[in-house]
Amino acid sequence: MFKTIDKYIIKKILRTFFFSIICVLCIIVVFDISEKIDDFLKTKLSILELLTQYYSGFVVYIGNMFFPLFVLITIVMVTLKLNQRSEITAILSTGISFNRMLRPFFVGVGLIVMFSFYINFVLLPKANQKRMAFENVHTNYASILSGVHFEVVPGTIVSYKSYNFKEMKSVSELWMDKYVKDESGLNKLHYTLYANYAYGDSNTNHFSLKNVTERFHLPMGDSILRHRTKDTTLSFGLKDLGQRNEVVSTMYYGELIAYRDKEKMKGSAIVPFVEIEIYSRTSNPLSLFILALLGVCISISPARSKVGLTILLGIGSVALYFVFNRFSTVAATNAGLNPFIAVWAPNLILLVFSLYLYWRTPK
Repeated sequence: MFKTIDKYIIKKILRTFFFSIICVLCIIVVFDISEKIDDFLKTKLSILELLTQYYSGFVVYIGNMFFPLFVLITIVMVTLKLNQRSEITAILSTGISFNRMLRPFFVGVGLIVMFSFYINFVLLPKANQKRMAFENVHTNYASILSGVHFEVVPGTIVSYKSYNFKEMKSVSELWMDKYVKDESGLNKLHYTLYANYAYGDSNTNHFSLKNVTERFHLPMGDSILRHRTKDTTLSFGLKDLGQRNEVVSTMYYGELIAYRDKEKMKGSAIVPFVEIEIYSRTSNPLSLFILALLGVCISISPARSKVGLTILLGIGSVALYFVFNRFSTVAATNAGLNPFIAVWAPNLILLVFSLYLYWRTPK
């Protein structure tokens, strides 16, 4: 059962957290509007349409990204306030142990963690779908893939010169080789298709090909067919030829698993991004517990003259956590580091540092 002091600390944590996150998100939105005002004016959308089509997803995305910072600041501010009022001294002097005093802190953060899990697994994919749909139409970003060569589905090798995955309308110089297994189980080239241009849509595998050359590799010799135009259905669609790496953030957990398995079969370079997203959906919420312990330990007994230094130390710790998280992510996507290690290593290092501070904290 929770005592009065437990409820008191839990309420202070939740109020401080949600008040701080709402205030900071309002400031971020103002700065984002000032930065993108020209793009917004070109869209000719009303304020209500901007809020529903873009900012409803943007706020969830940004808020979830900065949950660790907000949690640490909340714990530091609440602990400092309790310490300045000598409430912590009063609690410990009644015979309550230090570990028992930590219970309401972890209960309060636990509620935030549950909320973070709900955001990561339920709200975030839908929010990112809205945000990216708006960005795809109304903002500019690098969206041209060139010189791509990969196995799009088992037994089918695809190459192309250029593809704009933002427009998702056509591919230039599409080359497709299809392999089949012979009697000995070896892959043998069976069919080759080349087209100067391949037009399609993002929802089906139907293509309209221009200046087409088909080569059938037969036992008695090759057979070649040429067409000015050819409408056909292929074993893949435009989405399979490439998308933004950020598209993984729009998927629910089950979709991420299926997408990862599909991309692994293709040997796609996007697999590390998918696996990082999968592991981050769990590791990010759980890191809030570690940050809560860190926040209590660095602010439990500072002198009044060192309050500013304590807050700076807390923010610096989160900044280093974000930097190391970013470095490990880059190492996973570019240098072959295991994505599981890349996601969980920053949490492990932060946990070791927090436990060291816990051991050094006067109790």
